[in-house]
Amino acid sequence: MKPGIQKAKNLARTKCGLTEKHWRPGMDDAKHVASYDGLKGASGRRVYYRAERFDPKHLFIGKGPDTFVDGQLHRLINLSMSGIATLDQTDSHSEQDVGRVVPIELRIENTPLHEGHGEIVRVEKNYAGSKVALRLTDHYLNIERLTSQYREHILKRELARGRTDRQSELSKEYRLLCSDALHLLRRYRLILSEWETKNRNDRQDPRYGREMLDLATEQILPQWRHLSETANVFIDDFMKDPELLTIAKEYTELVLSPEMQVGPIWRRSYEKPLGYPGDYQVMQYVYSWQDEGDTLYGKMVHRLGLNALECVAARMSMIQQIIGQEMLNIPGSGQINITNLACGAAQETVNYLSQGHLLRPVRFTLIDQDKDALSFAYEQTFPHAIRHNGQVRLHCLHCSFTDLMNGGPLANDLPPQHLIYSVGLFDYLKARRAESLIQSLYSDLKPGGLLVIGNLKLGPKAGRWAAEMICDWTMFYRTEQEMRDLAKSIPSKNIELRSDRTDRVYLLCIRKPK
Repeated sequence: MKPGIQKAKNLARTKCGLTEKHWRPGMDDAKHVASYDGLKGASGRRVYYRAERFDPKHLFIGKGPDTFVDGQLHRLINLSMSGIATLDQTDSHSEQDVGRVVPIELRIENTPLHEGHGEIVRVEKNYAGSKVALRLTDHYLNIERLTSQYREHILKRELARGRTDRQSELSKEYRLLCSDALHLLRRYRLILSEWETKNRNDRQDPRYGREMLDLATEQILPQWRHLSETANVFIDDFMKDPELLTIAKEYTELVLSPEMQVGPIWRRSYEKPLGYPGDYQVMQYVYSWQDEGDTLYGKMVHRLGLNALECVAARMSMIQQIIGQEMLNIPGSGQINITNLACGAAQETVNYLSQGHLLRPVRFTLIDQDKDALSFAYEQTFPHAIRHNGQVRLHCLHCSFTDLMNGGPLANDLPPQHLIYSVGLFDYLKARRAESLIQSLYSDLKPGGLLVIGNLKLGPKAGRWAAEMICDWTMFYRTEQEMRDLAKSIPSKNIELRSDRTDRVYLLCIRKPK
C-alpha cells in the first residue's frame, strides 16, 4: 500500500479509537473484537456506509492535483473511491445546484489524472467560498493509481528540470532570508533538544523546561519578528505576479513550512482540516494561550504562532469592551439585541457572560457558516447564559453571509439589532462583496445601533509573510482609506476607525443615526 494512503488510514483508525498501541500489522478494523457475531455495527446515520475519504495533503506531494468542476478550478478538500469534496473560492455554487451532473477533471499541469462526471449532492457556504460535495456517476477514482500517476509525474518533472529549477527565478535576497529563518530555528532546535536529552529524567516535574522555554522564547521572538517584517517587503511583488507567487510559495513551503509543523498552531493553519484557514480551533489556541507541542522546541514554535496571532486576542478584547459599553449606554432597561456574524468560538460572548451580574436582558445571535464552529460556540456559551436566570437568550443560526445579503435571517427572523459585529469574515472578502455585506448589515440595525467590522491592517507589522507563504493562508489586508471606502455608501456621518493594541487590526465602527 502507498505510504500516503497508509498514513490516511492510520489517521482514520485513530479517530475510531484504534491507536498504534492497539493496532497490529494485518489487523483490520474489526478484528479487535472476540467474534463476528459480537460485532455491533454502526448506529444513527453511520449505518449508511460510504467509501473512506482521504485528505489530499496525506496523498500528494505539494498542493495536489488541479481539480476542475464544471470547468471551474476548485481546491480539492477530500476524495474517495466514489466522490470528492471541493472548495469553490469564486462562491458561484448554491443549494440550487444540488442534483446537477457536471464534468469533473483532476489533472497535474496539462496531464489528466481523472475525467468523468459527478452529481452535486451538497453545497455548504464557508468563509473561503462554497464547499461542494459530488458523487461520481460514471468513473470511479482508483486512489492508488491516482496517487502513483501524480507522484510519477512530479518525479519526472523534477528530473527534467535539473539545473533549471524555478527557485532561480526568486531573488537571492528572498532565498537568503528563508535560509536565515531556517538557520535561526534550527539553532534553537539544537539547543533545546540537547537540554531535553540531558534532563530527560526530570520530565515528570510540572515545571519541566519552563525556564528554558521562557528564555528561548524571549531570545528568538525579536529576531523572528524582524525576519517576518523584512519578509513582508517581498509580498507586494509576489502578489503582482501569480507565477512568481506560486514559485515563492513552493520554495517557502519546501524550506520553512515543514520546520514549523512541530508547532500545533502552525500545523493546523497549514493543513486546514475543516477545508478553510483560520478555523475556530486555531482561534481557540490563541484565546487559551497555552503551551502546546510534544517537545520544548515544538512549544517554542507554537509560541511564535501565538505571537503572530496576538491581534486575534486583542480584537476579541476590544469587542468585549464594546459590548459592555453598548449595554451601559443604550437608554432604557429593555432587551439588547446583539448579533455576531462569523462567530467562530464566540470567546468575547463567553467572557462577557462569565461576569456575575448583567445590567439588563440581552439576546445574542451567533451566526456561522461552519456547523462545527457554531456547535462549539453554543457549547461554550450556553452554560454561562443559563446562569443569568432568564436574562440571556441565545440564538444560533447556521447560514452564509450570501444568505444575509439576499434578505436572509436577519431581515426575516430577527428584530432590528442594537449591535452587529463581524471581526474575522471580512479578511476573506473582496472589496465589492464586503461593501455589499456592510450595506445589508447596516440595514438591520435599529436607529442608534452600532455596526463593527474588523479587518487586518496593511502595515509593517502585518503577519502577511508567515500567513501567505508559510501557511498558504490568503487574506485581504487593508489600508485606512480602503477601510473607509468599505462604508462609502453608508448614510452615516458617525464613522470611526480604531486600531488594536498590536497595530495589526482595524475596527470600522458605524453608528446609525437615531
